[in-house]
Amino acid sequence: MDHLQRSRLNLFSSRTLDRAVFLRPAEVQLAEIINGPSSRFVPVLDTNVLVNPANARCSAGLLAAWELRECFGHCDEPIYLGQGDGTHYFAVVVDNESARAGEFADLRTYAAMLDEYQAALLSYARAMVIWRKNHRYCGACGAPTRPRLGGHVLECSQSGCGREHYPRTDPAIIVLVEKGEQALFGRKAEWPENRYSTIAGFVEPGESAEQAVVREVAEETGVEVTAMHYHSSQPWPFPGSLMLGYTATAGDDAISLNDKELEDARWLTRTQITEKLARGEFQLPTSISISSRLIEDWFNRKSDLPLGALRDRYPQSG
Repeated sequence: MDHLQRSRLNLFSSRTLDRAVFLRPAEVQLAEIINGPSSRFVPVLDTNVLVNPANARCSAGLLAAWELRECFGHCDEPIYLGQGDGTHYFAVVVDNESARAGEFADLRTYAAMLDEYQAALLSYARAMVIWRKNHRYCGACGAPTRPRLGGHVLECSQSGCGREHYPRTDPAIIVLVEKGEQALFGRKAEWPENRYSTIAGFVEPGESAEQAVVREVAEETGVEVTAMHYHSSQPWPFPGSLMLGYTATAGDDAISLNDKELEDARWLTRTQITEKLARGEFQLPTSISISSRLIEDWFNRKSDLPLGALRDRYPQSG
């Protein structure tokens, strides 16, 4: 399996829109599309997205232009997201709830219940709206910004400045470290009881992703990484990161919680994980994250029973 195929197995990157970049500068054409029958709007309230829950499944709350006006009145200029299956999609900031529109909820809660296409769409919309809300004013001079290029550029309105601000994505690494038959897991104090995950952290300025892997693992666990391989990536809209997934090999297994970011770190074998899941003593990371994919790929490589089957057998496992 190549990297593109692996990436498509990660939620939020499995099925994506045609972003139709050529339409962003076409202001007249975009204005016609916004008010036309082929447009659908993704409302975002604070950081919550509009959904329509229904038992075990869920659908995105996508509104036509007239529905958007009736439910929320006047809204800021929408952000053009792209097109797919003959529909043009826009993200829009709203300031109030509307019972007629649906329910606003945290995307983390419902992401696994959405189909892959809608999960990616809501992820994209949420990240763009948060970026816009955080850049209403120019970071250089403090003047208000105004949207251009379909909302993908925020330009300073001060004639003496005119600085352009672009959507920001923060790169972060996430890595499954193994030594022999063991893999390294860590947990933070604020996580649910017994939840463990792989090691992760942001890439710092002047640092490659590979250097960040070595540094983060050493800082958080004291373990030295001696080799690594790229696995896949995942856009992570909480609030706007790109997770770069790796697998790595450790030179030794001595653990030292150096920076106190983790409450605990430990090495576990596949057998130990299976036993702890059965006893309710281990909780996996959420299934929507690339961390879960890294663990699952490692676990299934040498296990007769797939990790997904264990999740189903022990629902409390995460």
